Amino acid sequence: MRKFLYLATLFVLALVLLVPAAGAQQSPVEWSVSIEDFYFEPADTAIAPGDKITWVNEGNAPHTVTADDGSFDSGMLNPGDTYTVTFLDAGTVTYHCAIHPNMIGSVTVGGEAGEEAPAAVPTEPPAPATPEYGGSSPGMTSMNSGY
Repeated sequence: MRKFLYLATLFVLALVLLVPAAGAQQSPVEWSVSIEDFYFEPADTAIAPGDKITWVNEGNAPHTVTADDGSFDSGMLNPGDTYTVTFLDAGTVTYHCAIHPNMIGSVTVGGEAGEEAPAAVPTEPPAPATPEYGGSSPGMTSMNSGY
């Protein structure tokens, strides 16, 4: 009988210690994309919903981070400036530098880089992000900061 109680106690302790870890959710992750002269590194990024990307202008020229669908736009980023967007909704957003249109990149939320956004018939244009400083679109947040 003692062996049974001993084993039952160990089993309960194991459940108490292991179950919370299995149910824990990952915290959002902050990613960094370098803006170089004249490319984004990495150009294509795959992230989870809720993750943030901070673009850092590490080049010598001004650049922008402008979503092709208009959901976010950093405005001009001088060398050393940063721009952060929090992506909440699944899908792929392509972006470019408005000053140097040959600079292109993409963010895939909830999938692999290069994967198409899921097909859907939205009642309004999709909004994968909302600026932190303004609140223009419900699915993302962004922040622009200079020196």
